[in-house]
Amino acid sequence: MSRQIETTLSRWARRLVLLAIAVAVLLATFFAGVHAQQVRTIPYRFLHTAYKTLAVNLDIWTTLTATVQPKYKLFHDLPLCDPWPADFPTPTQAKNMGLPNLLCPLREDAVAARIEFIGGEELADPILVQGEFGAFLDHCPGPAGCLAVEYSRSGAVTRAWPFRPEDISLANIVSESDYPREHPAGWLFASGAYHFGISLYPGGDLSVVFLCRDSYPSACGVARVAPDGRPRWYRKDYSHHWPRVVEEDLVLVPSRVRTSRRGSTTLDPGVTVETPCGNDQVNIINGHGDLVEEISIIDAIVASRHAGILVGVDECDPLHINYADILGKDVGDAAGIAPGDLVVSLRNLSAFAILDKHNRRLKRLVRGSFHWQHGVRHLDKSRFMVYDNLGTDGTWGPSRLLVVDLATGEEITLFPNDTTPAHLRDLFTDTGGDFDVSANGSRVLLVDPWNARAVEIRLSNGSVLNVFRQLHDPQGFAGFPQRLARTPWLFKFRGIYYANRWETRR
Repeated sequence: MSRQIETTLSRWARRLVLLAIAVAVLLATFFAGVHAQQVRTIPYRFLHTAYKTLAVNLDIWTTLTATVQPKYKLFHDLPLCDPWPADFPTPTQAKNMGLPNLLCPLREDAVAARIEFIGGEELADPILVQGEFGAFLDHCPGPAGCLAVEYSRSGAVTRAWPFRPEDISLANIVSESDYPREHPAGWLFASGAYHFGISLYPGGDLSVVFLCRDSYPSACGVARVAPDGRPRWYRKDYSHHWPRVVEEDLVLVPSRVRTSRRGSTTLDPGVTVETPCGNDQVNIINGHGDLVEEISIIDAIVASRHAGILVGVDECDPLHINYADILGKDVGDAAGIAPGDLVVSLRNLSAFAILDKHNRRLKRLVRGSFHWQHGVRHLDKSRFMVYDNLGTDGTWGPSRLLVVDLATGEEITLFPNDTTPAHLRDLFTDTGGDFDVSANGSRVLLVDPWNARAVEIRLSNGSVLNVFRQLHDPQGFAGFPQRLARTPWLFKFRGIYYANRWETRR
């Protein structure tokens, strides 16, 4: 009997030990999860990154299938041309392999076909063209290619800014603790960062904004780069989209807030707008890389009579600021705005805002038939121009260059129009797209990023003057199949600008 009791007790003791171990494991897992949530450490970082990536892509899919007309290309992983080389990776796979951002192979001379002179045998002004990773290898030998090149009036490349990613990453002047981010294991700036936007300083330096591929947040900072490609400084902060150099030593940059990703804003009626993934602002940065001012656009909206527009916004990206600029002297006092006021493009509100230069209060919130626009430029007096990505023009839409008059409310589609050649009428980009206005206000440069081209048009009537193509010879790029390297390729086209904006002002 005693042996039976002893056996029963031993069995229960083993069960209690196993139960204690199971409870301990569960408690340890629970507290580890709580700790990871609080301090943002492994494995939280990787799980959260994976979740954010999935959520963002599902959101993009839902938005595009609901709003974009099916006759336009929706998926950026689809090649521009048909047939795509059967044994070559898709564009996204190629990027992940460290290959250039390719769109289509062509069978013609790359250098000679980059510019199509339509308005004459030369350009009216020198042109600054933003490069891509692996682009312009004929002027910037090496795997990264050029950040940008300058075309002279004859179309020859007269200046080139090499892309030196390793040097730029080492020039960081901000603390990583001020701008924490979630990078996947093994992430490196040289392979994971790419330049999204540029702006020219008067002396020839470039302001360059970088995005981080496969990271959260994807905003990867801003640098000032000398003509030889060496960085004067780099801020690995939350800068994104297009910078705008407004003075010799001042640049405006859209940026995510750095204090906290989670926030909330309470409107006057007691409605709270949650921003669990952070929010955007406009940063002013001086020539040494110091942060001079952080301008909260959402605070300006909340303090205005337009606060109700924030109800129901995307809580992870309520504004999506993509461009900011300072209004010049030619604005006069038109429509209640003045020289020195700040104009900001707010894509997710399908609006642009004008803030007072002194107190940063909201003067105007401009909405129209344009939708999900990128960029905003002041033309003269009360006229502004936007790159309308998903507008409502029934003839040529959805993407177009739209002129908006604040004084009269009139809207005019500048491009495409009835005179636009048929092969240039398929302008469409659901995301991105930039443009620039010449210093004398007579011409506009417009990027068509997914068709790997840009057009220069006359501002008075929208007629096409010149066509530029991102056509490059990948020979010499390490890892590129030689069979395909003998064929020039079209690359994605991100930006094109007038290179003499400062010289003309003087």
